[in-house]
Amino acid sequence: MAQLRRDAHDRPYDVAYRFVGSRGGTVDEPLTWTYAELDRRVRAVAAELQSRYAPGSRTALVCPQGPEYVTAFLACLYSGVVAVPLCEADSVWGADRLSSVLPSADVAVVLTDDVGEKDVRGLLAANPQLARCDVIRTDLVPDGRADDWLPFALNPETVAYLQFTSGSTSAPRGVQITHGNITQAVAQVDIAFRVDASTVSVSWLPLYHDLGLMLGVLGPLGQGASCLLMGPTDFIRSPLTYLRSISRWRGTITSGPCFNLDLCVDRVRGSDLDDLDLSSLQVWGNGAEQVRASSLRRFSEHFARCGFRPEAHTPSYGLAEATLVVTSVPMDEAPRVLVCDRATLASGRAVDADAGTASEHAVELVSCGVPVDQRVHVTDPAGRVLPDRCVGEIWTCGGNVSPGYAGDPGTGVFDSRPVDIAEDADGAWLRTGDLGFLADGHLYVTGRVKDVVIINGRNHWPADLEATVGDAITAFRPNRIVAFRTDVAARERLVMVAEVDPPAVRRQEMTASVVEQAVRRALMVRHGVELHELVPVRPGSLPMTSSGKLRRGACREEYEARRLVRTDALADRSGQASGIRDYAGREAR
Repeated sequence: MAQLRRDAHDRPYDVAYRFVGSRGGTVDEPLTWTYAELDRRVRAVAAELQSRYAPGSRTALVCPQGPEYVTAFLACLYSGVVAVPLCEADSVWGADRLSSVLPSADVAVVLTDDVGEKDVRGLLAANPQLARCDVIRTDLVPDGRADDWLPFALNPETVAYLQFTSGSTSAPRGVQITHGNITQAVAQVDIAFRVDASTVSVSWLPLYHDLGLMLGVLGPLGQGASCLLMGPTDFIRSPLTYLRSISRWRGTITSGPCFNLDLCVDRVRGSDLDDLDLSSLQVWGNGAEQVRASSLRRFSEHFARCGFRPEAHTPSYGLAEATLVVTSVPMDEAPRVLVCDRATLASGRAVDADAGTASEHAVELVSCGVPVDQRVHVTDPAGRVLPDRCVGEIWTCGGNVSPGYAGDPGTGVFDSRPVDIAEDADGAWLRTGDLGFLADGHLYVTGRVKDVVIINGRNHWPADLEATVGDAITAFRPNRIVAFRTDVAARERLVMVAEVDPPAVRRQEMTASVVEQAVRRALMVRHGVELHELVPVRPGSLPMTSSGKLRRGACREEYEARRLVRTDALADRSGQASGIRDYAGREAR
């Protein structure tokens, strides 16, 4: 991190970080670190690592999001050990995730703090494979150790950290990110978002994921900017604190999936809007899941009185295997939305819907922008490049593409190229496993190859099916509906699993029969597909990744093994189903 060293020398008193929430201060009085303070803490922990471990040793980061997490990650870069950013071990979900990832990561030491130490030691003691791991509390390393740090030359091909994938369609795998990948990715962030010393990044995204790590650490510090950081739990508890942080400290860039936008709209209302000023935002990035035009519009309309500009919406596409960014909507350009014929899209072609086409026969697709200093193609299953508006698998090539997975050759992912693309010096090609199409230079993402629901020979995008159910009924939690195919008596059948929202059910006196009828009708009218079974489950029971993505494959496995935890919250009772909407969004009578 040469830029951080330079800034610590040239701008020692400029603010590098403000920390807000449970691991920091308040919005008005955050915990603040200057560049000099940050550099000194990082050098101290790096010196401790250098004294105990050889370059290339793997070091897991397992502590709450905040100052110590940032220190631990940067100390790994300063010392030459390989960082493995991971989640906390303070929950059953976190412990399960760590138990599956840590053995394969082959770590020598776990970096944690006073809050995480007990959980970390308990986790290590319970797993014989991890019994030899050391534990270092970074908060106990004295500042004086900074003087013992030894600078070393960085090789662009040297692995800097392992970025574990979310595991939405397979077991999490450690993506090797090199120092050269970091340099390219930081440059891409600058190209896409014009990050410089005047930029103020505001982020709650988990630092153990690619988007959170780039927006919360590598991007800002790599360009000499400042960052206000809070934890994911702090955001969930109080979206208002997040928005107030943007307003108070004149945030210029932030990001998150549509869930981020929807939660802000749902939870920040009335007088809470009076003192918010979001006019400083130049970029509100949107990625990590399907970008929904309805969420963009809803947020823009709700926060227009706070100075939010719709042009700040910046949908993008990226993945851990590409360090982060692949495509992004150019700054100050409103996101493009294509309204496509639903039936034709299901056959693999994106054709504009005729004017006046009923909503059940059209689907809105939001552009994820143009390639950012790399090449992008869409191919058929044989690897042949497809023309514009034909749906296929997305491939990308550039200096940001990882050399591969740790301990895994990644056969077919990193060692292939589109069949009609000649070998060149542009770097490795990455086969993403995502589906989409190009139109006028813009990329539109439609789903994952492994998630496509094929019924009677027709392709259906699960996100589209899930959105239809969410539009038709208010009994289910937003973004907690899963569509997948199962085989029944040698026939392909559609199953929908959804987390029930008990308060909504009680308020609107919904019944199981009316809910199922509404769902069946909407799916048939919009998609021409018959529902085999609707499975209502209790809140929090759907398999999710650590970044909040739906694990559709795991959900299908749970369903077929009869392990889903069903709920009786929709048990039939008398009353009006006033929360049921038909496929066009009108209130059902």
